Parts: sequence; structure tokens; C-alpha cells
Amino acid sequence: MYSMLKSFFFILLAIWVVITLQAGRAGAQERNYQALSLDDCLDLARKQNPVLSGAREKINELLADYQAARSKFFPRLVLLSYYDRQPPNRFTSGAITNQELFKREGYTSLAGKQIVFDGLKTYFNTQAAKTGTQAQKQEVQRTADEVAFTVSEAFHRLIEAKENLKVAQEALQQRQEFAKLTNAFFQSGKVTHLDSFRAQSQVSEAEQAVVEAQNTITLAREILARTMGLQEQVQVDIRGQLPRDFVAAGKVNSLWQEALKTNPEIKRLDLEIAQSQTLIKAARGSYFPEVSLQAGSDVRHRDLGGTKPEWIAGVFMEYPFFEGGLTKAQVAKASSQSLQLLEKKRDRLNGLKVDLTTAWKDQENARQGVVTTKQTVATNEEAYASAQTLYRHGKAIGLDVLQAQVDLTSSRFAYIKYAVAYEIGKARIKQIVGAESSESNQPSKNRGQKQ
Repeated sequence: MYSMLKSFFFILLAIWVVITLQAGRAGAQERNYQALSLDDCLDLARKQNPVLSGAREKINELLADYQAARSKFFPRLVLLSYYDRQPPNRFTSGAITNQELFKREGYTSLAGKQIVFDGLKTYFNTQAAKTGTQAQKQEVQRTADEVAFTVSEAFHRLIEAKENLKVAQEALQQRQEFAKLTNAFFQSGKVTHLDSFRAQSQVSEAEQAVVEAQNTITLAREILARTMGLQEQVQVDIRGQLPRDFVAAGKVNSLWQEALKTNPEIKRLDLEIAQSQTLIKAARGSYFPEVSLQAGSDVRHRDLGGTKPEWIAGVFMEYPFFEGGLTKAQVAKASSQSLQLLEKKRDRLNGLKVDLTTAWKDQENARQGVVTTKQTVATNEEAYASAQTLYRHGKAIGLDVLQAQVDLTSSRFAYIKYAVAYEIGKARIKQIVGAESSESNQPSKNRGQKQ
């Protein structure tokens, strides 16, 4: 008995060790959300963003519509069975005979119908459903491009907030050092009390800027996490810096010609127009008669008359020569929807051209702004250093140093703003042109990582 308990104990211990090792391995394999690159964020968004997941699920709905439309190509079989009881003297009053009729009846039948010709309605409805599925696939790609742009924007906004915090902290340190220097000069009688107050006021403003930058980082992290579709309790942080290479965007006309070929929204509209034209043909099919093969076989059992099998088969034609203008109204509706889609495409093309031009303008303005502010930062750094040196030797006043420091901080903020605007403009152009749709399944390892 003791040996059995000992063996059982060792078995439980081995199971516990295996479970512990597996749990530790699973914990080690958990995703680290504290050092996400741009590609990591895009991959997570493609998997967890609810809008993109809903767009993918819409494909299944349209596939079901395609199967429903396609089902009319196959025969329809109906099995019917019933049992009833009736009074045997139901026709006695005024009848020509007083003979009792049957009072119990059982019936079982199997009927089939195969449509041979229905004005090609089934064919065109099936083709329209198939085209609708293809259009939704383009909608998924459009949604993926939009999500990629939103995530890219949120990612670079977080980088901007972090860089702004660094500049604000450096500005705070500079102003604190200057405040100490000014206070020492005041104690020695070299400057007035106003200079000391003014320096301390600049320190308070820098402290406020640091607090605002920290709060901006918190907001940017939350926006990025929600954009990716992560759970609320997940803490997100990124690794990344401002870009170093700023390449000029291509010509607007060349980008537009590429967008006309690759933009998934334009492709979706073209497919929807083709679908609407097919639906017009399907609606016109109701003008033609329906020809079908129908057959049925049944067994009828009565308590009087016995059991008798029956069957019927033949070619049937149904032609609704009057239906109150239903078919005409359906054709008119389908034609109107097709014209609406044509106008919608024309309007969307105009909007996309404006959006592309705006994104191109933003990127080019930001690229030029980077060049300008880079030179301005270098100039302001030299001016700040000179103002400090002159102030220490009594050849400049404190206001000159403070103004130089404010100019330097503002130019650094401006450089960060233009660098981030350049990346956002580039991502916007990529979304409009449709480049993200071709990269959604094979993300580049270097895309967005040039730092």
C-alpha cells in the first residue's frame, strides 16, 4: 500500500513539474508591449483591430449570399406528409348519395422542381454576389490601409510626445541653471531683483511644459493602444526615434496615376459598379417566362378506398403577364443604384485627388521645414551659448539669455513637429496610393525603421 502511494505521489509531482515548465515557457513567449516598433504595431493592428476584423467577417456574409444565389441552380426537393380526420357525413345534407365518405387520411409525397430557364436571373444574381465578394475584399484592403495610416500616425505622435518631453526637460534644466546663476549675481549685486524673478518665472513655465509633455505621452500611448485594438489593461510603449532621411515625394500626377491603378477604394467602386450593372440584367430577367421540370410522387391512404400511389411529371412554364409594374420598378431601382455608384465614384475620385495633393503638400512642406529648422536650431544654439558667455562677463542682460533660450527651445519643438509631419504625410500618401494593401501580407522588416 505504501509503495502504491509513493508511486502515485511521484506521478503527481512529475505532472506538476511539466505543467510548471509549460506555464513558464508560455509566459516567456508572451508579447512584450513595452518596446514595439512600427512594424510590430502594424502587425498587432492587422490581427486585433475591430474595424478590420469586422470588414474581414463581412466577406463570410457575402460568401453566404453567393451560395444562396447559387443554390437555385440545383433542384428543389420537398417532402410533405400529413394525417387528418374528418366527419364521414360531411356532405350528407343535400348530397346526391347518403354513402359515408372516408374519415381518416394519410398522405406522403416527394416533389421536385428544376428550373431550366428563368430569364438568366439566377445566373446574373450569382455573378453579382460573386462580384460583391470581390468588392468586399478590396474594402478589407482599404480598411487595412486606413488602419495602417492611423497606427502610423499614432506611433509617430507618440515619438513626437517623447521628443518634446526631452526638449522640455532640457529646457527646464537650462532655466534652472540660469536661475541659480542669476540668483548668485543678485546676491553679489550684479543684477536687479527683477532679473531673479524673471528667471524663476521661466523655470515655472518650463515645469509646466514638462507636465504637459508627460500628459501628452500618456494620451498618445492610449490612442496607439486603442488604435491597435489591444485590451484596456495592456500597457504599451514603443522604441523609435525621429527620421534622419527626408526624401522628396514624387510628382503629384505620377502618384495619382499609380493610385488609379492600385487604390483599393477605387477598385471596390469599379467592382460595385459592375455588380450594379449585373443586377440590372438580373432584374430584367423577370420579363421572361420561367421554364422548369417538375415531378412528384405520393402515397395516399384512406380508411375507405385503400392506399393508392400517385405521380406527376412534366414541363411547366410560368409567365406573369401582369404584376402591377413590379418588374419595371425593380429594373428602375437597379438602374438608379448603378447611376448613383457612378456619381459616387466621380465624387470620390475628386476627393482622393484633393487628399493626395494635400498629403503631398504636407510632406513637402515638412521636408522643407526640417531643412530650415535644422539650420535655425544650429543658429539658436550658437546664440544661446554666446548670450550665456556674454552674460557671465557682464556684457549682456538676463533677458537676452532668456530670449535666446526660448528661441532655441521653440526651434527644437518646430524641428520635431516638421519631422513627424513628414512621416505622417508620407504615410498618408502611401495609404491613398494603396501601397499598404500590397504590403499587408508581407510586411517589410525595414519599413518605418529608418532612424
